[in-house]
Amino acid sequence: MSTEKFYDDLVPYYDLIFPDWNESMARQGDALARVIRENLDPPASASPRVLDAAAGIGTQALPLAARGFRVTARDLSPQAIARLTHEAAARGLSMDAGVADMRVVRATVTDHFEAVVCCDNSLPHLLTDADISAAFSEFRAVLIEGGVCVCSVRDYDRIDHAGMVRHEYGERRRGEQVFQLRQQWRWTDRTHYDVTFVVEEQTASGPMERVRTVTQYYAIGISRLLELMVAAGFTSCRRMDDVFYQPVLFGRRAI
Repeated sequence: MSTEKFYDDLVPYYDLIFPDWNESMARQGDALARVIRENLDPPASASPRVLDAAAGIGTQALPLAARGFRVTARDLSPQAIARLTHEAAARGLSMDAGVADMRVVRATVTDHFEAVVCCDNSLPHLLTDADISAAFSEFRAVLIEGGVCVCSVRDYDRIDHAGMVRHEYGERRRGEQVFQLRQQWRWTDRTHYDVTFVVEEQTASGPMERVRTVTQYYAIGISRLLELMVAAGFTSCRRMDDVFYQPVLFGRRAI
């Protein structure tokens, strides 16, 4: 059960998670740009440097680059980085994109950043407090003084931690193609669960399964994540709601 393989498998269809990927990117880019610019101390330059430590196919990296941020993108999935590179070129955007595990991302960059972002519930792919702490330490290490860390996560305190759960995305279209996407959750204990992600294409002869891939998550609470941020050396750590489609965790590298 590999997180890398899970996202490699999903890459051709990942944009279909969103009803309108371009519209979602625009909304998320606006939200992240506002949080970063409003919270930097001292205020940001015209082109703040941002490390996206879980960039995927570019849902946050692409719109930040389009808004003038100097983006460095890293992700565990080689296929995701390949698609991100293609999507950036197609939009005339420039960024440094490469493969890296967020727990050791510092070794893959030479710059320091005004902001680190890690969105789309990527942190809970790290299955222990020690792994998450390692990632937070790496994020802090690559920030300038006064730089900010912005992560979006699922609020597991509001989710039933038991049994089997199925989440349907509904119908998605790509030209004449029609797809159905779904997640199936299976809780293995009170804090960990497996996710099976299925993509089916609706064909003339019936549904055709295009992807079935599995990964695991750590259902860590937001209060515990904030404790780990503080322990890693961040200050001003807090939860921010009504900013993003998920709760946002915020921390600052002290001056």
